[in-house]
Amino acid sequence: MRILHISDIHCSYAYLERILGILNELNVDVIVVSGDFECNHDIIGMLMRQNVPIVAVPGNMDDHYIARLLREQGIAIDAQCRLIGGYYFTGISGLEVYTSMRKAEECLRKYREKTILVTHHPPRASKIDVTWGNVHAGLPDITRLIEEYKPRACLCGHIHEARGYEVIGKTLCINPGPLALGYYAMVDLNKNEVILEEL
Repeated sequence: MRILHISDIHCSYAYLERILGILNELNVDVIVVSGDFECNHDIIGMLMRQNVPIVAVPGNMDDHYIARLLREQGIAIDAQCRLIGGYYFTGISGLEVYTSMRKAEECLRKYREKTILVTHHPPRASKIDVTWGNVHAGLPDITRLIEEYKPRACLCGHIHEARGYEVIGKTLCINPGPLALGYYAMVDLNKNEVILEEL
């Protein structure tokens, strides 16, 4: 499975147009958005016009209107469990973290290594949650879920300066960096490969 992973769009229409303009060249099976759209239906509409499955969670900078739009368009996976290409995608919202976490845990418990966990916040005490001030700003409960259920991947965002990837236990964890700065990640689960890209 090939995944285009983006996060932290922050109303950056120009970068979103550029990444969608090369989508056919990227040959992806699914687009994953780890939150912080920060704009309304225009950004979501741009994504919905693609011929590729899309899954997303709202970020902490998104409001409940954006969260509702994601649900109405059928791309929200926070507190849900959706099968795409042999993997069960589940998500944790950046708005209602602990409510959606309980539902995501049900999916993780049932499907374990066949799940892909999509979150806005990164796991705690990892390379992908370190702020400029050298503080770990991820969520310990996400680390717990990863260690306990060993999902295939955890795709997150939120900490702009902590762009990168690492393996926690058996789980490939990726923070692509903010699309608002032109960053994205290509994830190939068949090859266990992550390529951090810049537009």
